[in-house]
Amino acid sequence: MQSCFPLVAKNIAAAVRRWLHGPRALQVMATDRSVRLLFVVTALLFLPLEFTQLALAIAGACIYTFIQHASADQETWWPRKKSKAAPARRMAPKVNKAWPPALPGQCWEVKRAIQPLFPEADVCGFVSGELEGSRAFRVAVPDIELVVSVPPELLRQKLLGKVERKLDKQLEKAAIRCIAETLVSSCGFKFRRSAFRGEEPKLTLLAPPSGAGEAVPLDVAVNAETPLYAAALLSECAQLDIRAKQLILLVRRWAKDRGICHAAKGYLSPYHWSLLVIYFLQVHRDQVLPPLTSFMAYQQLSQSTVAPTSTATSTPRKDTATQGKVHTSKLLKDFMHFYRNFDWRNEMIDPIRGERGPSTFQEENAPRTPLVLQDPFRPCNLGRRVSNSSFARIREEFERASDICSEGCSPGKIFELWVPPAAGSAEDE
Repeated sequence: MQSCFPLVAKNIAAAVRRWLHGPRALQVMATDRSVRLLFVVTALLFLPLEFTQLALAIAGACIYTFIQHASADQETWWPRKKSKAAPARRMAPKVNKAWPPALPGQCWEVKRAIQPLFPEADVCGFVSGELEGSRAFRVAVPDIELVVSVPPELLRQKLLGKVERKLDKQLEKAAIRCIAETLVSSCGFKFRRSAFRGEEPKLTLLAPPSGAGEAVPLDVAVNAETPLYAAALLSECAQLDIRAKQLILLVRRWAKDRGICHAAKGYLSPYHWSLLVIYFLQVHRDQVLPPLTSFMAYQQLSQSTVAPTSTATSTPRKDTATQGKVHTSKLLKDFMHFYRNFDWRNEMIDPIRGERGPSTFQEENAPRTPLVLQDPFRPCNLGRRVSNSSFARIREEFERASDICSEGCSPGKIFELWVPPAAGSAEDE
């Protein structure tokens, strides 16, 4: 009988603490059995009972409370062995039409699929546009790029005998083919097209739809550096001046909707259009952006030894959020006017120095190109793959957009979808 008193005293003390800290004492008294037991014990102490009778009364109250506890589902103060909870039922994931939130999962799926081929491979995804926006040329110019990073030594070991020449580009092409075969056979991807003639070979695949969504086009490359460069420059432009990022995304969208963004057809790629915007903002009368030599991304990613200029800095400007001098829409109009009147034959686009001047870039045994676009990270002309017919169309689009801006029409007219003469549709080529 004496062993019950410590337990009762402990429960009484706990009940008193709950009573003192509880916001509604009456409700607690009505729902908490330990509080009710406290009142019973307190009432018994004031009754004219002997010690033995008082002890039996308290024991009876405890037994009654225990019986109530045993028959109830909710937990009370009485000690009770906890049973293992049933595993929670896994809810089906909600279908999300926007694929960027699921991009890390897709990267992990690709990495898991190619792990038997390249155990040390890493997969990184880059999104360069709004996936829920325009559907024009969405397969020809995908907004998602998956870059598989594999050490060159591992490529040579795994692909030994599959390529005749052990050049890096040949190894990358062979690796892309192996990866594509694996994704198509085991992950439900569908092959769409290959682009092996560029500086960085890649394949365009259709990822399986998520739930009731549609298949998502994406480019797959091995050890490609351009997506990293594009993402780094876009991020730093946003830090320097948010208008720069907005203009880059607008120009990319315009070039894609007007059908002049497909590099495989001899046009400029989204990365090239980003460089055109950066150069325009550098030579603009307000000098919205500094030369690339002042970009932290350029200093970290470039192999150049050019020192940063002292006239500009990559520190974000304090008035970035409240810039009121030139709105982004006005910068878009100025962009169209600038390149419509640009002297493509005698000037070069050099975002490294960020200054206008004659073309000084020369490549040995290279034919004359319609435009000279200096690659910030490699000593080459990015415009050498632009065909004359494609460049003529680019100039026509600049003239069209410039005329629309001059006429004071709605800016949305600039982004009207281009209809290919042969296909009669602005959908995927």
